Amino acid sequence: MRRKTRAAGSVPLIIVAGLLAAGCGGSAASGGGGTDAAAGPAAGSSNGGSSGSGGPAGGSPAAGAASCSHGLTPAVTGVVDVFCSGTAKFHVRVGSVSKDIVGGDCHSVPGDNVWTASAGVITQYGVYKGPAVDSVAVNNTSSGGGTIQLTLNGKTYLVDGGTFDLSDGAKAAHLRGKATSESDGPGALVTVDITC
Repeated sequence: MRRKTRAAGSVPLIIVAGLLAAGCGGSAASGGGGTDAAAGPAAGSSNGGSSGSGGPAGGSPAAGAASCSHGLTPAVTGVVDVFCSGTAKFHVRVGSVSKDIVGGDCHSVPGDNVWTASAGVITQYGVYKGPAVDSVAVNNTSSGGGTIQLTLNGKTYLVDGGTFDLSDGAKAAHLRGKATSESDGPGALVTVDITC
């Protein structure tokens, strides 16, 4: 189920995670919403759900979904949701560390100036005990900036009030900003490039 929401100032996606906990949003794969964090105490998921099929260029959709999800499903204890069956490709970078996450989703609400994208495995902090997984969730804000929630190699990074550039008819986005003090790497430069 997808939920229509307005971008709210520079409010980070943490608020959206609270909406998911109330049962709004979630992927078609799980039929539900998230409850807590993306492998960390302060990250969550954007609204929207997984749909379609995706994968790396030249590869099979199943291979792309498997590398994104690590074979996990919402049936695994502590896995809240999996956003890996879409066609979006994310290139994330924190300092000198970068990674591609393939199989995410992009969502826009025409007329409301709302744009969100998410990919990866959303886990519940303190409950999930499996291997480290990556996830990324971004959205624009009504002030023209953007927020980023990223779990990369077991570390969580939050950006509030970063730059947000949308291009190619809302099919590509570039976000950039410094990680907040709540992040595992406060002050780290975080960039996310998305092709939907």
